Amino acid sequence: MTAHVMANDLVTAGRRDDPLEAIHSAIAFGGLDWSIGRETAWIYGITVGWGAGMSSVAARHGWSPEKVARLRRLRAKYRALERVEERRAAAARKGSQ
Repeated sequence: MTAHVMANDLVTAGRRDDPLEAIHSAIAFGGLDWSIGRETAWIYGITVGWGAGMSSVAARHGWSPEKVARLRRLRAKYRALERVEERRAAAARKGSQ
């Protein structure tokens, strides 16, 4: 199995009607190094989060403490949206049983 097929399988797995999960999976499990570019690092930070790697990514891109704080707030809000969608999907599954 090629890397492209494996990444594609990961992208299509899971809750197929959940756009937030689809975006998260494509970013988290794709082959791209999201830390290299400033814009891609920002997107990864919002959708997946840098966790312990935040300080090294921030240093690489010259992000100020204020910019890092903003990214963390955006990540928290994005994660809250993911949790809402997860609950909606669980309720829909439960209702269809």
